Amino acid sequence: MVNDPEDVKRRYRQFADIECKGYSDIYDGLARAVSEDNEVIGFIAGMPVVQPNLFFSSVQLLTGPDSMPRTGSELRAFLKRRGRDVGDVMRSHRTQTNEVGRCAVLLPALPSGPVALVEVGASAGLCLLLDQFYYELGSTLIGEASSPVHLRCAIAGPVPLPPAVPQVVWRRGLDAHPINVHDDDAIQWLLACVWPDHRERRRRLEGAIGLARTHPPVVSAGDLVDDLPAVLAEAPDDAQLVVFHSAVLSYVSPDRRQAFADALADASKQRDIVWLSNEAPGVIREVAAIAPPLSELRFLLGRTRFTNGRRRDEVLALAHPHGAELKWL
Repeated sequence: MVNDPEDVKRRYRQFADIECKGYSDIYDGLARAVSEDNEVIGFIAGMPVVQPNLFFSSVQLLTGPDSMPRTGSELRAFLKRRGRDVGDVMRSHRTQTNEVGRCAVLLPALPSGPVALVEVGASAGLCLLLDQFYYELGSTLIGEASSPVHLRCAIAGPVPLPPAVPQVVWRRGLDAHPINVHDDDAIQWLLACVWPDHRERRRRLEGAIGLARTHPPVVSAGDLVDDLPAVLAEAPDDAQLVVFHSAVLSYVSPDRRQAFADALADASKQRDIVWLSNEAPGVIREVAAIAPPLSELRFLLGRTRFTNGRRRDEVLALAHPHGAELKWL
């Protein structure tokens, strides 16, 4: 199957306009160059998945961030030399960004503790270590300054800044294909998914990997619906159970999203559950229905409380997809 080249061109133009402009000069320029290059578009259109992040990450895996092509002509020349290798990576990998920066927008939504954390779509489980990071939320500093992971997030609105990181007494992850932090090849792919001009994102990812290698969180292989009840049942009774995810449910069908919510509702007949969702607009229907209109790409930070099978939804904030900004509502 070959994808429609015109659709691929539109997708890369949209990627540049919506996700890259003002945020990544390298990917902004490359995405625009790709959208105007029939030869490169023909190459991408022949791939099973044409996602810009997957294509650029596949190139960066082979070049490293410092040698990543910077112009359309450099990219075309690289594909002439290494196109078969790029295609092999694109066919065998899927974008998997374990973006710890998103923890900065989750932090104000968390109970103070003690909490039991469950992350679905956990990847390497790095976000499960959120209590071990240091946060700069506007001018407020939270956490241990000695942490190798420093997260900076600009804030607006009445953000309920916590006095300290929450007390996490138990944590588990669930992912269809967990990443082993001791697998060097898998870690190189995680790093390749960081945009090449985002050096701070790379540094904090490397810091989180170092923490996880010392104190690895438990991440089980499994389905976010079918295997969720067993994971929830393991959580200690004397802690608030919090289930969270970022940029995960957009990759599953609306029916599976509903099944996920139903599984949480069913489990809440045994204990209260707090569900934090940090997703693109429209992914969580109930959160999107009460959100304000958006003029730019922002995730919706939702908090849903389940009690005895019933849910109460809130939309708390608008968040930058990588956690750089938070606007509390």
